[in-house]
Amino acid sequence: MSKNKIVKIGIVGCGVIGSGVASYIDKKLTFAASVCGLADEDNKAARGLQKKLRSAPKIYDTVALVKKVDLVIETASGAAASFLLKKVIIYRKDLIILSVGALIDKASLLKKAAKEKINIYISSGAVSGIDGLGALSMGNIKKVSLTTSKPARGLIGADYLKKKKINLTNLKKERVVFRGSVKEAIKHFPKNINVAVAISLASAFKRVEVCIKADPKLKRNVHHIVVDSEEAKLSIKVENIPSKTNPKTSALAILSTQQLLKKIFFPLKIGS
Repeated sequence: MSKNKIVKIGIVGCGVIGSGVASYIDKKLTFAASVCGLADEDNKAARGLQKKLRSAPKIYDTVALVKKVDLVIETASGAAASFLLKKVIIYRKDLIILSVGALIDKASLLKKAAKEKINIYISSGAVSGIDGLGALSMGNIKKVSLTTSKPARGLIGADYLKKKKINLTNLKKERVVFRGSVKEAIKHFPKNINVAVAISLASAFKRVEVCIKADPKLKRNVHHIVVDSEEAKLSIKVENIPSKTNPKTSALAILSTQQLLKKIFFPLKIGS
């Protein structure tokens, strides 16, 4: 992106996260960027966000939005992220992805993006410590594990639970509902475990161990990351407070995307 012009930003997904990110750009990044386009399957959501922004962005379909802007921010879904990854390569636009699970098995597309000098940014989302993981990826990591514990209601309805005949209704005590690889986790819990993919990519470690638990006593989603390497041992526990606007969204997911934008556009860059 050029340092000498206002960067045109398009946001795909006008829900809680998209709105929080758009508001930050509209208030804090006016010296460098502007929200010029919005896209959402729900036109009502797009129109509602449009009215809140001083930049008066236009509403487009997704492909038209990609063509019009310099940087696309995906805050919608894994399907939207997969679609956008292909389109930004075609039209040579930069992309910020929140539904990072879409990057599983996309090595060839990421190589194409690199060849075309397209920047693909990944928000750290609902976890912390991504900088530390990135640093340790330069050394010798021996083990990475992620244990995600959620209130039972946050997992009820997942197809995996139905197939395994796991009933979480009226759950009385903590229960492990899944153990496996990142690839298996994102396949079975696409809306619940994007953080596992972010951890895998940041650490460049291919054998991240994922455990998902349902806990009726919890009111927050809890992520516990443990890294064992020759250079350091890392243990990070994050208890996410839900967004006041939408309890299904982590407030940290919004803040981490704002911080990523700050790192992109402000001259002082802290961390990796």
